[in-house]
Amino acid sequence: MTPKEVIEFAKKNNCVMFDLKFMDLPGMWQHFSFPMQELKEDVFENGLGFDGSSIRGWKAINASDMLVMPDASTAMIDPFHKYPTLSMIADIVEPITKEPYERDPRFIAKRAEKYLQSTGIGDTAYFGPEAEFFIFDDVRYNSAEGGCFYAVDSVEAAWNTGRDEKPNLGHKPRYKEGYFPAPPVDSLTDIRTEMVLEMQKCGIEIEAQHHEVATAGQCEIDMRFDSLTRMADKLMLFKYVIKNVARRNNKTVTFMPKPIWNDNGSGMHVHQSIWKGGKPLFPGEKYGGLSDLALHYIGGILKHARALAAIVAPTTSSDKRLVPGFEAPVNRRPGRHPEQD
Repeated sequence: MTPKEVIEFAKKNNCVMFDLKFMDLPGMWQHFSFPMQELKEDVFENGLGFDGSSIRGWKAINASDMLVMPDASTAMIDPFHKYPTLSMIADIVEPITKEPYERDPRFIAKRAEKYLQSTGIGDTAYFGPEAEFFIFDDVRYNSAEGGCFYAVDSVEAAWNTGRDEKPNLGHKPRYKEGYFPAPPVDSLTDIRTEMVLEMQKCGIEIEAQHHEVATAGQCEIDMRFDSLTRMADKLMLFKYVIKNVARRNNKTVTFMPKPIWNDNGSGMHVHQSIWKGGKPLFPGEKYGGLSDLALHYIGGILKHARALAAIVAPTTSSDKRLVPGFEAPVNRRPGRHPEQD
């Protein structure tokens, strides 16, 4: 949509507010909302000012004035606000130069796409993430002077087979046996379908939804692949929808890599390909039916795996997931120690 079309779209849907969402450096969506009368066509060109000093990984307070620029192509009606609200994803720019802010993750994605095109190798990089998550019924944690703890729970959890649930009906997936069991063992198929329906309303194309391997409510919903920046936008919207649908069903969702000890954790496998002129460049006649380009692409990931780990597996919980016996990769290159590289 054009800016003019966005404003007409908002009027047609009786919006009283518009909401702008953007990402901090560690990858969490931030937002703020404005009365609908503040949205004029020039806002899409001039942006709206805000203080970025408290955004993680951004500027110091003495240089924190920034502009948020709505992207008209991302306009939609937010499905979770009580009052009709227009929602858009925004870019962050410097207020004086109007240059994109270098720590805005969305700009980093756009810059990567431009770099690919500048090489002449391909014109589009497609990404298809498979984001796994847990749907819990209860989450508690605390860290204080006198002690610390965490506790998660689910009506599906194998450790609750003996709990008095007035009545306990059983049908709880055993450890490592949560992959594809039919209801009533899979008690979450309806809530996943509700998530899918909401995502489809938001323009996300969904391929499948299913229970995952672990006990205690591990799930997966698969999106159709898309280009890098568009897919990044969709993944953030994906998480937003899933967490809010869970909340309105009195449940909670986590994408934490390893919330449960002694069962499979949640990963995010990412299918990747490079295309040019509408044709994929990875199929070929070499090993595994791949092209030289695909083999070099894989080699590049392996070569830089230690550095990439800081981005793709950055937390303590990530490390706890990457252990033998739980279907997560633990070897970068079989039979080769990192110090040999």
